[in-house]
Amino acid sequence: MKLSVYYGKKIESAEGRCGYVLCVNAEGGKLQSLTCADADEREFFVDVKSIKSVKTKILYKGEEIKESSARPLRLGKPVFDCEGNYLGKLTDYTVENNTVTFAHIGNKKFSADDLVSGDAVIIKSSARVLKSDVKKNGRVIIKRGTSLTGEVLEKAQKHGEYVQASLKSI
Repeated sequence: MKLSVYYGKKIESAEGRCGYVLCVNAEGGKLQSLTCADADEREFFVDVKSIKSVKTKILYKGEEIKESSARPLRLGKPVFDCEGNYLGKLTDYTVENNTVTFAHIGNKKFSADDLVSGDAVIIKSSARVLKSDVKKNGRVIIKRGTSLTGEVLEKAQKHGEYVQASLKSI
C-alpha cells in the first residue's frame, strides 16, 4: 500500500469521533501512529495497531493515544545520492505490514534500508544503482539510475541480462 493513501483521508472511531489524517508517524521504519484533526482542528493521535480498515475512510477501534514520539514521514523532500547529485523529490513510500519497505523518487523505487532521511533524503553509497542502461538487442530494458532490488534483478534475469545488470551497478 502506498503511504500517500493515508494523507487527507477521513478517519472515524468505533465511538463516532470523526476527523481527517494530517500526518503518518514512524519510528525505525515501522508505522507508529497517525496525527489527525477533528472538525474544530484539534489534533489527536491514533495508534496504527488500532486501525481496522483503510478504504474510503479509515476506521479504528479504541481510544486515541496521548501523544506520539515517532517522527512524521514527509513526502516531497529533495533526494540526493552520496555524491551530491540531485535525483528528484520523494514522491511516496510503499508500506507492507506497517513497515516502510520502499521509497519512490519520481518513477524510481529504492529500498527504504538504503535511505537516510532528514530535511533531505540521501541514498547510501552501499545502494546498488545502475550507472548505465541495461540493453538487449538495442532496446533499453532497465533505465540508468534504477536501484537493483530483487524485482529489478528478476526482470533482468527473465530477459537474460542478469550479469549485465549486476556489473553495471559497480
